[in-house]
Amino acid sequence: MNTMHTSDHEGGVRVLTLDRPPANAINQEFLRDLSAALDEAREDGAVRALVITGNGPFFCGGFDLHSEAQAGGLLQEQATGFRLYHESHLKLLAFPKPTIAMMNGHAIAGGAVIVLACDYRLGLDGDYRVGLNEVAIGAAFPRAAFEIVRLRLSHQQASEVLLGAQVYPASQAVRLGVADELLPAATFEETVMRRAARLASYPREAYAHTKAMLVAEAVARIEAETDPEMLRTAAVWVTEESRAARAAQRAKLRGG
Repeated sequence: MNTMHTSDHEGGVRVLTLDRPPANAINQEFLRDLSAALDEAREDGAVRALVITGNGPFFCGGFDLHSEAQAGGLLQEQATGFRLYHESHLKLLAFPKPTIAMMNGHAIAGGAVIVLACDYRLGLDGDYRVGLNEVAIGAAFPRAAFEIVRLRLSHQQASEVLLGAQVYPASQAVRLGVADELLPAATFEETVMRRAARLASYPREAYAHTKAMLVAEAVARIEAETDPEMLRTAAVWVTEESRAARAAQRAKLRGG
């Protein structure tokens, strides 16, 4: 798993660190590694809770637009990525053990979706950005991403963040529903780990059963996605206007 690493802590808490500098951005390798890391944590009886965080100033910057440009934006390439996304995010949402997002930096687009896929979402009270700006850059939401957002946010919140497609200061994360709570830097990691250990201490069968019922409808809708539906979503990404919007975003990120 070259794009992430793990460490194990007291109480059966495993920390999964997204580690793909500079922005921990999502590409196919990242999605394969995420899926493998979730499989390992699920099967390891010593792991009772999973904390997900990012290395550096980013939690996760969303889809890697530069990798997309190198691949030529081909429909088949997008479809392959969407299938990997479907598999990994379904595993994360339905993960039978407690999952805690330790949002320590920028969580943009697909990065914010990873946060929302976790059961419990704790953010650093700091100077970084959060948001779901996919529409602004011509990116249609994969079914898994949309269902995760719809599950976690109210309709009003979802309309604001999805259709408004803005990136907000982290101070807005609780109002938007992205984070449950923002914590001061001095106690951030210690508080996250303490709360993760508390969740890890619950009887695992009771936690898994209750969580499965909570996410069942969203999981069913994700599982019901057909290949033609996935291709229709991927096709939105490769329209001329969508590709132009992401080219402009890449130029902006390069500083010109």
